[in-house]
Amino acid sequence: MTVRARSPHRSSPFAVRYAIPARLAAAIVALSAAVAVVSSIAAADGDVAGWEAAGLRFFNEWPDWLEPPMWVLQQVGVIGSPVVAGLIVVWFTRKWQHLIPFVLVLPLKLGIEKAVVKQLVERERPFVSIGPDINVRGPAFEGLSFPSGHATTAFALAILMSGFLPRSWWPLPLTWAAVVGIARLYYGEHNVLDVVAGAALGTAFATILWLTVLNRLVSQEV
Repeated sequence: MTVRARSPHRSSPFAVRYAIPARLAAAIVALSAAVAVVSSIAAADGDVAGWEAAGLRFFNEWPDWLEPPMWVLQQVGVIGSPVVAGLIVVWFTRKWQHLIPFVLVLPLKLGIEKAVVKQLVERERPFVSIGPDINVRGPAFEGLSFPSGHATTAFALAILMSGFLPRSWWPLPLTWAAVVGIARLYYGEHNVLDVVAGAALGTAFATILWLTVLNRLVSQEV
């Protein structure tokens, strides 16, 4: 059963509102892990399938006037954004413990996404793995592209924010996270499976944190 906590600050949308049921959390983590594993297996040889290249080109060929807004929107996927979001929540709720799950996103991301997954799946950026005709907007980053760190961070942040926002607000952070993934394709920095795997990892990380941290905060604030 989902438990809803009382909001101590009625003027603010932010409050620890919902405890996620353990079975639902387990199902989300299992599904997310399965998506990440399947994506990793498909990308493990470094090649990019035709359907995946076509998907990248679809977004990569969108008009140039979208570049500035896409750049702004994708900043929610940078590594420090969960801490910034957590500090915004703390500003409104006046409770420093609300920062905990956001801060914990960073070691999960760095420890699993960078130290494990990127080393198991050696896939180059699209302008190498597909070809030099990919439109790279901004600096052409080198190195491994699987999974997308921006997508990992954005989806982790979107799921965590869902525990602090009214249900009617949930489409906003989730849509923003999806736009971050699209922006990485538009900028030519990642392939489709890079983004899919990043989204799955971020969802899994945040769901675990919701179950282990936010549920405890809800029980304290009811």
